Amino acid sequence: MILKLNGGKGMSISSNDIVLEDVLILIEESLKATTTQALRQSMVYGVGALMDSVSCVWTEVDTDLFEEGPATTTIADINKPEIDVPSALVLFNQYAWQHPIIEHIIKTDDDAAFSISDKLSRKDFNSLDLYQRFYKTQNIEDQMTVGYVDDNNVKSLLVNRTSWGFSDQERCALTHIARCVFPFYRLLKDKERKTQQPPSLVTANINNIMLNSDHLGLTFREAELLTHVAQGKCNKQIADVCCISEGTVRKHLENAYRRLQVNNRICAVLKCIEKIQHVTKAI
Repeated sequence: MILKLNGGKGMSISSNDIVLEDVLILIEESLKATTTQALRQSMVYGVGALMDSVSCVWTEVDTDLFEEGPATTTIADINKPEIDVPSALVLFNQYAWQHPIIEHIIKTDDDAAFSISDKLSRKDFNSLDLYQRFYKTQNIEDQMTVGYVDDNNVKSLLVNRTSWGFSDQERCALTHIARCVFPFYRLLKDKERKTQQPPSLVTANINNIMLNSDHLGLTFREAELLTHVAQGKCNKQIADVCCISEGTVRKHLENAYRRLQVNNRICAVLKCIEKIQHVTKAI
C-alpha cells in the first residue's frame, strides 16, 4: 500500500515505513485539540520530534508589510528552543521579506511543503542578509516550510536544519500533515473568534500537572518534568532548569510514559490534560 498525495512532486511514503505511522499518529493526536494554541503545540512538538531538526517553529507574517520590511512576525511556539526567541524575532522581522518560501505562499497560496534548497542554490541563499544576519547566527543551513494565507496573514510551520537539503519523504510528510491539520486549525480559529474566549483551558491544565501528580499516577518529579515538556522545553532546557542530566530527564520521562501508557511526549501531555479534566468534572 502506498500513500500518495496530490501535488508535492508526486512524492509517496510506503505504509510499512515508520515515518508514515508517526505521521498518522501526529495527525490523530493533533485533531483532538480543542484550541488553536493546543493545535499549534501539537504540530510543533510532533513535527519537531518526527524529523531531524534543530527547531520547529510556528510563524505568522503580515502580508501587507512583507515586501516593505520589516514584516510583523509572531513566533508562537517552538519545539527545541535553543534559539533566543526575543532576539531572533527582532532579526527575523528585519529580513523576513527575503524569505523565498513565504514569498511563494503569498503569491501562489501553494499548500505543499518546500525547502529553501528547493527554491535557491546554496550560494544564493548564503548571499542573503536573511542568512548572514539571521539563519547563520542560529546555525540553520536550510528550512522547510508549509503554510497558508488567512486574513492578510501567512500562518506557517517551519522546520529548521543544520544541514542542506530535505528528502522527498520529509516534504511529503509535512505536506500531508498540513493538508489534514490546517483546515481543522481554521475551524478552531473561527470558533474562537465567534465565542471570543481566549484559549486558556489547555494552559490552565498544564499548570495543574504537578498539583495532580497523585491523580495522574506519577511521581512528583515525573509530573514536574512533564510540566516543562508541556511548556515547550526540550530535554536540555529541562535538565538545566532542574539541575539534572539529560539522561536523567529521559529516564524520568520514559517512566512517565509507561505509567500513562503512552509512547511519546505529545500523548503524555494530552493524557495528563485529559485526566485532569476528568478529575475536575468529578469534583
